[in-house]
Amino acid sequence: MHTEEKCNPRPIIIKIGRTPHKAPQPVMTGREIKELGGGPLDYLLVLVVGRPDEVAGGDDKIIADDESVELKTGMRFRIVNPATFG
Repeated sequence: MHTEEKCNPRPIIIKIGRTPHKAPQPVMTGREIKELGGGPLDYLLVLVVGRPDEVAGGDDKIIADDESVELKTGMRFRIVNPATFG
């Protein structure tokens, strides 16, 4: 008996702010992630690393608009006003 299996990879679910989003592709640029999250494109995209520190930013990493990110389920991002960092 022959069964045909379709290769359906699991969706990649990331959080942008507090909202979960299904990533349309496994690698996206910072700008594409901001667009997916519906945030202002002139704001900064921040990858939340470990525990976020509301005041100092903790280990969070700023992602440039043209920087590619290999996405994994569970990644968390914030879209923040650049004035927050200066």
